[in-house]
Amino acid sequence: MRLAVLLMIAMTTHAQTPQKTAPPPPATPRPYEFPRAARRTLANGLRVAVIEDRRLPLVAASMQILAGHAYAPPEKAGLAMLTAGLLREGTKTRSAQEIARAVDGAGGRLEATAGNDVATVSMTFVKSHAALGFELMADIVCNPAFAEEEIERQVRQVQSGLAVQYASAQYLAGAAAARAILGTHPYAWPGDGTPDTIGSLRRDDIAGFYGKFYAPNRAWLVIAGDVGAEEGFALAGKWFGGWQKQGPADEPLPPAPEPHPHVLVIDMPTENQTQIAVGQPGVPRNHPDYLALQIGNQVFGGSFNSRLNMKLRANEGLTYGASSYFEPSRFAGIFEASTFTRTEKTADAVKMLVDLLKEFRENPATEAEFDEAKAYLSGSFAIATETAASVAARVLTAEVNGLGEDYWARFRERLEATTRAEVEAAVRRFLRPDRLAITAVGNAKEFASHLEKFGPVRVIPAAELDLAAPDLRKPKR
Repeated sequence: MRLAVLLMIAMTTHAQTPQKTAPPPPATPRPYEFPRAARRTLANGLRVAVIEDRRLPLVAASMQILAGHAYAPPEKAGLAMLTAGLLREGTKTRSAQEIARAVDGAGGRLEATAGNDVATVSMTFVKSHAALGFELMADIVCNPAFAEEEIERQVRQVQSGLAVQYASAQYLAGAAAARAILGTHPYAWPGDGTPDTIGSLRRDDIAGFYGKFYAPNRAWLVIAGDVGAEEGFALAGKWFGGWQKQGPADEPLPPAPEPHPHVLVIDMPTENQTQIAVGQPGVPRNHPDYLALQIGNQVFGGSFNSRLNMKLRANEGLTYGASSYFEPSRFAGIFEASTFTRTEKTADAVKMLVDLLKEFRENPATEAEFDEAKAYLSGSFAIATETAASVAARVLTAEVNGLGEDYWARFRERLEATTRAEVEAAVRRFLRPDRLAITAVGNAKEFASHLEKFGPVRVIPAAELDLAAPDLRKPKR
């Protein structure tokens, strides 16, 4: 009887031990040819690419302008985002309501946003309304009004959103991790601003930022869909040819700082979980190791079956999820691995995450992991470029980051040619597990002292945190 009970316990324990599910072997990749682009530069410096795709009667256009977060000073963090957001909120000839009615009436899409390097304005309209789409897009790019009432409304909306986000440990972990990893680099400041920086912005700030950075010689326009090359160039010339060239075309940003080990703890005593982010400066998007590092990251933390998620979630039960990613920009980037866990398990989760990174550096990928990662990246490539808008976005990525005209046409070829040895060498060149920036947001008194083994620990109460301050603390009043 006792033997039977022991056997049942052993069988139950074995059955409950999470095992990585082996996916079926990848099928032979289906042929896929990335659409070719015709290119031309207008007299005002605007670089235009047109991709003909007649599968659907849709026309998509996307423009990126070197007017992202990195070009706003830290005391005006959020300025790039607010400027881009206001483009759709009225021009010199149309109110915000008139723009919205025109877009909705045609069943189109017109958006504007900002990232680290660029502001992006994009539109998608059916072919019969494409002329209206270009007219509206050109109007908001070239003739924004920046009306005081719209600025006040946008500021209130952003501050309301920030009030919610600043109460979220998950949001603070991501935003504080960027500062911990990149320090005071232009990419480190919060792109959506802080309650104080957003509240201090005035129309002169917005108009000044627009006047300095929004120019055709700082921009790329990609048109894709049911449109021929000459037709696309004619549309670009008609609607953007009169946009006046001004200022410098580009200015380089500094490289990322050297990594150094340290721990940043944001104290939120009411939290019963800890949000954790561990990382270091990454690589720019045009770095020669970027593709190999992407393959490596797919193995480490880029999927549900990754080493990181299987270890922390499935095997140890420390979290419901863990992942890692590269966030590359034109001149620098971030590599970050993140998770969350119970307060009392914070130090255990951090140690396990750091140990996994050390192990990853020594053994970046088994042959099976390498093959699986490459098969996923190859198979998902075509799926991610099914629409004209997604094709335009890919072409813009190559244009803005100087990847070369044939980058996407040869992507699968280069992916297939990348060897396991190249991935291992890239990971070992890049990863510095002894110089990690660790960010933890939660009930600091329960775990902060246990993190000292990973580097000097700095604790900042959440109420005193200022993401736009050089030292991350609000000034004492």
